[in-house]
Amino acid sequence: MTRLAIRDGAWPILLTAFDGNNEVDLPAIGALLDFYRDLELPGVLALGQASEMLLLNHDERLRVAECVARHWRGGLAAATVGNYGDTLAEQADCLQRIHDMGTDVVVVALSLLPSAEGLAEQLLELAGLVEPEVRLGIYEIPEPEHRLLSPDEVARVAASGRFHFMKDTCRQIEPFSAKVRAAAGTNLKLYQANLAVLPPSMDAGGAGFCGWLPIVAPELCAQVCDLSLPAEPRRRAHDKLMAFNEVIIASGFPASGKYLLSLRGVPIQPYSRRDTAEPFFRQGPAALDEFVAREDPFSALELASSPG
Repeated sequence: MTRLAIRDGAWPILLTAFDGNNEVDLPAIGALLDFYRDLELPGVLALGQASEMLLLNHDERLRVAECVARHWRGGLAAATVGNYGDTLAEQADCLQRIHDMGTDVVVVALSLLPSAEGLAEQLLELAGLVEPEVRLGIYEIPEPEHRLLSPDEVARVAASGRFHFMKDTCRQIEPFSAKVRAAAGTNLKLYQANLAVLPPSMDAGGAGFCGWLPIVAPELCAQVCDLSLPAEPRRRAHDKLMAFNEVIIASGFPASGKYLLSLRGVPIQPYSRRDTAEPFFRQGPAALDEFVAREDPFSALELASSPG
């Protein structure tokens, strides 16, 4: 099976849809994949923090992974977190299983590794336990324990040639830039997760943005990531995203994100298992509706025409 290329740009985290009985809604997940495919985005990260991955049982995770892998996605690559199990051997078996479903990159969540010590060693051991053709990724997921790679560790795992995708969550430009330099010349692409430091992260050589805002406003996110654009429209797009981010969080994410996707025509309901979603059901979507009506955050900014 041919795997899709890992391209630069804005990568949404794929939200997990639930129905009114709090069960995983696979048809809605398929519709969400269609939405991102039709926008010609480079890829999605499935089973991330915003996907409520830690609140799914093992069977649900595998069902979501299979749905994503086998759904027709065109050029939309799928990176799916897959290191589930108590031991590295069990995690390697799960990574291999999700790869064999048809996933483009299977991602190792650092907080799920058996130990907080020797992260690079565990990553390299996992690479040796799965088949050589398996393309691996790395995710510094903040929950349940925030574990970060150092630039030296990034250099070691990148040099193996097995790792192709990394969602960095250090939230600071200096260490992010150092990790980008450490991975230079290898297969490993680093994607910024923090909106606040996205512009300088792109200037430092980051491959793109993998976070909350590409879920609902990928067009603006793509503009911030596009270094061929002038600085001013990139700055204005970033400013609008920062304001949007505040409203989304205050309105109860990820329920707020699912509601916003429904405004964009995706048949997804706002149900969520996270307690952070509670404000949405308590206060309703009025603030989100008002921001969308006033700011039009679902459209890319128009660029001024060149003279002549």
